[in-house]
Amino acid sequence: MKILKAKSLTLKKEIFQISDLAITQHGFILEDILKGAEMLNPIEVHKCTNEGTYGALGRPYKKGLLKVMKGSQRVTTAMKLGYTHIEGIYV
Repeated sequence: MKILKAKSLTLKKEIFQISDLAITQHGFILEDILKGAEMLNPIEVHKCTNEGTYGALGRPYKKGLLKVMKGSQRVTTAMKLGYTHIEGIYV
């Protein structure tokens, strides 16, 4: 388990598995983290309930989805560096 840790001291930080996170697929990465700089702030994650919400063809949305609200570039950079987990907070 390889964890990308945040430098800031936030009381309610948690460790999230990157494969469980829903992020915007944009391909942007943070060059400073690639070059060895520390991640300053944890990512912000929202747990979607999606109760009673249906998509195309009447299929229900996934429940319990962890959506990244802030920090999708940090997640894509962590994936590129081979991290499996990342620090974040629930919002």
